[in-house]
Amino acid sequence: MRNFYLLLVLILSFSFANASDNLKKEKLKKSTAVVSHDVFFSTDKYSLTSEEFQKLLHFIQETETIDIERMSIYGFCDDLGSDDYNKQLSNKRATYIRNIISTYRNSDKKPELVSVDAKGEIALTTQEQSLFDELRALNRKVTIVIAPKKLIAGSFYGEDLSSGDLINLEKINFRRGLRYLTEDSKASLNELADYLSKRTDIFFTINGHVCCTKNGKDSRDRETGKVNLSVVRAKYIRDYLVKRGVDASRIRYQGLAGKYNLGGDDKEDRRVELLVRYISK
Repeated sequence: MRNFYLLLVLILSFSFANASDNLKKEKLKKSTAVVSHDVFFSTDKYSLTSEEFQKLLHFIQETETIDIERMSIYGFCDDLGSDDYNKQLSNKRATYIRNIISTYRNSDKKPELVSVDAKGEIALTTQEQSLFDELRALNRKVTIVIAPKKLIAGSFYGEDLSSGDLINLEKINFRRGLRYLTEDSKASLNELADYLSKRTDIFFTINGHVCCTKNGKDSRDRETGKVNLSVVRAKYIRDYLVKRGVDASRIRYQGLAGKYNLGGDDKEDRRVELLVRYISK
């Protein structure tokens, strides 16, 4: 009888663990918030300890079901040594992590490597040795940032939004080489303006994009001749929303050039995104 109860406890524990794991995966699958993970390295190393490797595999498994817009990998190292050495080391770390993700994640698309300050993001100003060593350790890392897709331009209005949500406004596209919208995009932009006029609690950034450029550079605006098309596309949307009654203080805009192409019809890359910065209480 004792063995029977022990077996029953083990079965129930396994069932609850599976249910909890499935619930977590389903929540991640539906998530539209940006997800990030830090991987830490030993001094001067660009390979992982067994513990950090297992944590990374767990992160890859957890995020497997996310429909990803883009994944970026930022390499860091501490500020000791020459700039060239630091830059090479941070790049090696980022490349090492990308190779692991490419091997263990079911995707043909390699994550993007992003150049960062090779000296790290934390200032090393303390004179206390133990704290100094701790700060150095925090700089020896790679940060993985996942931006999920949310390919909805007319249906997200009824959903709960969170800080970090990245919304690809797929029904809002631009004419080739210009900041102006295609005719079939205007109704969706009006719908967006009406929604944001009512949702005064949402503070957001408009991200502008272009397609088909070499090395992810920006495109030339055919009207002005300036190489800033992604910027003026984002500004066009910002200005239009302000005219329709959206408070300008809630809006930022930026051009992301051709760095984040979706890999399909080039029309899809002549687009803007809405990044929710925060939602006021």
